[in-house]
Amino acid sequence: MKTVMVRAMIYPKKKERVSKILSRLGINHSEAINIYYSLIEEYKGLPFNIKLPEKDSKSENISQEVIGYLKESIKKNYRLGELLAE
Repeated sequence: MKTVMVRAMIYPKKKERVSKILSRLGINHSEAINIYYSLIEEYKGLPFNIKLPEKDSKSENISQEVIGYLKESIKKNYRLGELLAE
């Protein structure tokens, strides 16, 4: 089976934390990405809903890092919904 390379920019500390989790699961980064891509293919979109919490709701369970990343991703990918709908 022929494969291709996928490159992604990840914060070093995040990669380190995720590496430990993946190691405990017995998979590596490539396998995790392949699982994620398979789910995207099966769902014909992301395998989960992406939304920001309401301003009035408590976001105690969501780290500010994740909220900031989601906000930036939404700005960069403002056509994400249109692309997924195609």
